[in-house]
Amino acid sequence: MDSTYSKVKTGIPGLDSVISGGLKVGRAVTVSGPPGSGKTTFGLQYLYSGAKDFDEPGVYITLSQNIEEIKQDSKSFGWDLDDLISQDKIMMVDARPFKIQDELIGKDDSLYRGEQIPFQHLTKLILSSIKRIEAKRVVIDSITILSMQYPDEFYLRQGLQGLIQALENFGVTTIVLSEFDETSKIPLEWFAGSGIIQLRHTRKEDTMERTIQIAKMRGVKHSEQIHPLEFDSNGMKLLHPKLMP
Repeated sequence: MDSTYSKVKTGIPGLDSVISGGLKVGRAVTVSGPPGSGKTTFGLQYLYSGAKDFDEPGVYITLSQNIEEIKQDSKSFGWDLDDLISQDKIMMVDARPFKIQDELIGKDDSLYRGEQIPFQHLTKLILSSIKRIEAKRVVIDSITILSMQYPDEFYLRQGLQGLIQALENFGVTTIVLSEFDETSKIPLEWFAGSGIIQLRHTRKEDTMERTIQIAKMRGVKHSEQIHPLEFDSNGMKLLHPKLMP
């Protein structure tokens, strides 16, 4: 394995040390887990840290949650997204298939209609956003929403691979969030990217425990241990077992 590749710092304390110093530049990594495991926090922290600490603008594509809700939730960690948005260091794009307007639920034709090439619409939307702020990082939250609309697995896999290839060709380092638990079928997005990070949220006696594991990181030497995750006022951080109380 080549340890001299260009690295992208995740901004998540403790994580870079178990993936040889960071993610590979220009690659796409899937971050999967059940509800409550910290996927959205992971994506936002990666994007916020990149824009604020590493001068790497980023695009956040939401396919599920309202942007204002995301920005409000981010304030609990002290992340002022509006300030970075005003500086063109972060762009947040609402690409939800369903949007609520005037108390009615309507369909966004650009993503929901059954055209033969709907993935091209999403890809063009993301690439135009990347160009606008010269982004280096992208987060898609979550690809599961899009995947659920298309029952044809061959078409879905081709669409996902085309999207990932387009992003990698642009040189951006992408985090693709997806829903997954141990009882689910392996999601197709696991086969499209170069890495898989699993987040877990499981019951341990009378408490819920969050953990993280690097299931795959192509070409990168990495830990295969399951590491505890801790959340505080600054976001999430990975703990090494020897540092646990």
